[in-house]
Amino acid sequence: MVIDRADPTFDARLREAGIDGRRRVHDDLRREALVRVWAVADRAGPMTELERARRLYPEYEGERLESIMRRLEAEWEAGTWTGFRRPAPGDRP
Repeated sequence: MVIDRADPTFDARLREAGIDGRRRVHDDLRREALVRVWAVADRAGPMTELERARRLYPEYEGERLESIMRRLEAEWEAGTWTGFRRPAPGDRP
């Protein structure tokens, strides 16, 4: 098992930050992840919202991803899901 040397430093930083600080770190990391995933989707070029969904869920695969995709497709066809909303700069997750 490979150990990431940054983990102990990050863990210490989170312990020292307290609960509110941990929430801010979590929010910042989530926001950064969304910016990166949207950038990758943008570089891929034009796509349907369902194609975009596959790119915006990079951590899922197999049956979990297919389950999400089936639900989104059904909601798209029913008109109850109209696609993803790109986060605006400064949006809170």
